[in-house]
Amino acid sequence: MIFLWPIRDEFGVKKAPVVNYLIILVNVFVFLLFGFRSSYQNIVNQYGLIPSEFSWLKVFTSMFLHGGLMHLVGNMWYLYLMGDNLEDRWGHFQYLFFYLISGVIASLFYVSFAPESARNIPSIGASGAISGVLGAYFISFTKSRITFWYYIFAFFRVYSGTFDIFAGFWISFWFVQQLIGMFFSASSMSSAIAFGAHVGGFLAGLGIGFLTKAYQKVRYIQNIHNGRNALSNIAGYTTSRILPFEKQVELYNIEKEIEGLLSDKNEREAAVLYGKALKNYPEVFIKPSNEYKFAEMLYSIGFIDEAIDAFKRFIRKNPFSQFTDNALYNLGQIYLQKGENEKAKECFRQIVLFYPYSELQDAARYNLANILKPESIFVEK
Repeated sequence: MIFLWPIRDEFGVKKAPVVNYLIILVNVFVFLLFGFRSSYQNIVNQYGLIPSEFSWLKVFTSMFLHGGLMHLVGNMWYLYLMGDNLEDRWGHFQYLFFYLISGVIASLFYVSFAPESARNIPSIGASGAISGVLGAYFISFTKSRITFWYYIFAFFRVYSGTFDIFAGFWISFWFVQQLIGMFFSASSMSSAIAFGAHVGGFLAGLGIGFLTKAYQKVRYIQNIHNGRNALSNIAGYTTSRILPFEKQVELYNIEKEIEGLLSDKNEREAAVLYGKALKNYPEVFIKPSNEYKFAEMLYSIGFIDEAIDAFKRFIRKNPFSQFTDNALYNLGQIYLQKGENEKAKECFRQIVLFYPYSELQDAARYNLANILKPESIFVEK
């Protein structure tokens, strides 16, 4: 027997995901209120989505009903694990709209492709909307590491532990399963799982996630072109070069040494080595989760020049990260300490103009107010 369960993802959030929590709370509340009643099947028949009796009202009501405790727990855990990241990046209202739209599209997709054997059976659950969350997460956090707990019982022995896997790989495997399930359920085989809703929701999330990411990139490029976004001027531009063989070997050895120091839990020495390596090898590779951590660590222990390089590197590579505003703020603080007010001004101005939801907005404005007198923070036309 093999049991796998995702327990956490790599990226945390900066703001409380109140909408995600509210959605989970409503689902749990509805189930506790109705799920244990003897008349629950009647409620499901009345408010579940029946393909042959389509109703817009039931498209929404069906999203908050579940077939059992495990159905509820599974759905809510996946929503808890991944929905908070999307809400943190997109904002509360945008995320709520996305969640509901994903659920609607999932329901429409299921109604369109439901097998004949299931057209008179009510479909319930938040799986369609949550599949949309997985689709958008796939686009936005492809390289995020998901930690799984495993439990294996074989040959009268128990094996358990954890392992990490890239979100892109895991979600791709999950989607292939849904496609196979949808195909077989449509081949006259009845199924208790609405695979069509999963596929429809995932495709909706995939599309919305892709369009959102494309829009962000287009806006970012436009801002640079119009001179309103100084991000590249602050952090520099990403360049590529071909290293001689001996330099490639040296870079490889540095990366392996950093990995070794991290394996020995010696993060401070790893950060120092990384900071020194950036001078000659700006392309040195470390895990994305360590890039900001190392930059902050270098700053805290007084390696100022190395910290500047590390923060710039992080900003160049992660312009839409949850920590980009933190990196800009720390970089601005360093420049203030060095007396380079013009550079500090650009860092703080960037936060004020382009990170409206940042918790550092007030601090950035305060610093700007001390630098800019009587110059205005904003330019309107």
